[in-house]
Amino acid sequence: MRVVLHTNILISAFVFPGGAPEMVYRGALEGRYELVTSPSLLAELGRVLGDKFGWEPSVAEAAVTQVARVGTVARPRERLAIVADDPADDRVLEAAIEGGAEVIVSGDRHLLRLGKWGGVEIVRAAVFVDRLGLQD
Repeated sequence: MRVVLHTNILISAFVFPGGAPEMVYRGALEGRYELVTSPSLLAELGRVLGDKFGWEPSVAEAAVTQVARVGTVARPRERLAIVADDPADDRVLEAAIEGGAEVIVSGDRHLLRLGKWGGVEIVRAAVFVDRLGLQD
């Protein structure tokens, strides 16, 4: 199964360990599913870790490198304009479509409100953890 993790899931996994987002990311590290990302999502991860959480550039870069190494980096060829209230969320949809993902895991209300888009299901981390039996 191919899965895109919204940046907010990865941020929570790295910055606030111990919850469902960390379990979701650990599932990718263990090969329980194939993580799909994109250059724009990786750039956003690095930017948020540095700007919002004060991570040193080298540490933020190491986290981004790990996500890129664990996952498949899709390079979207099409720009979408689906989420009018938060156009940055369109980058998540682009990665999912280009990467052939079946699921997006997100905590973002705009994406969750869609529920499903383009054949891609959008679920919360806790739902994904239950579905794959990722609990400790």
